[in-house]
Amino acid sequence: MYSGLSVTSLDEVKRLLDGEVDPEGLEINSELYEMAESIYGREALEQMGIDAPARPSDSIVQPNGNAKHEVQMPVEPIPQSEIPSPKPKKRSWWIFIPSLLITITIIVNFVRGIGWILPLCDETNSETVCHDKLILTSITDYQSPDSWSQTMQLELFEVGILSFFLILMFFSIRKR
Repeated sequence: MYSGLSVTSLDEVKRLLDGEVDPEGLEINSELYEMAESIYGREALEQMGIDAPARPSDSIVQPNGNAKHEVQMPVEPIPQSEIPSPKPKKRSWWIFIPSLLITITIIVNFVRGIGWILPLCDETNSETVCHDKLILTSITDYQSPDSWSQTMQLELFEVGILSFFLILMFFSIRKR
């Protein structure tokens, strides 16, 4: 019925619960002392003059394969190394700011024309209108009339560059 009580008899446990156990019995029986300690507390047992019984060492003797000697294994678990706290997430501002500036430049060039901000074309050339949009594929030859077009006209190359920098800008703003 009470298979958990191996050494200590039921009568001794009953007397412990009734408070009728003698101090010498507790000092001899370590199981009975542990029960009394968990029920009454260590301070109460010390006030009654009851000393803790001698306990076995905190190690387990285990055979080491076919060797003739034995190794003592510690019972206490080995403390784990501390896990470093995760680094705070940061935004890539050094990618976001240039991609934002390039995106704004492309949009201003599309809506108003880059010549509205920077007069890049030759004023004396009557064929070139300075307030028109600069074509990005011919940006190196900006003084030629063929490198300028009407505003609000997007080319496939400009759509690709604008899409690339918008995606780059949105991915750089998220925290990593």
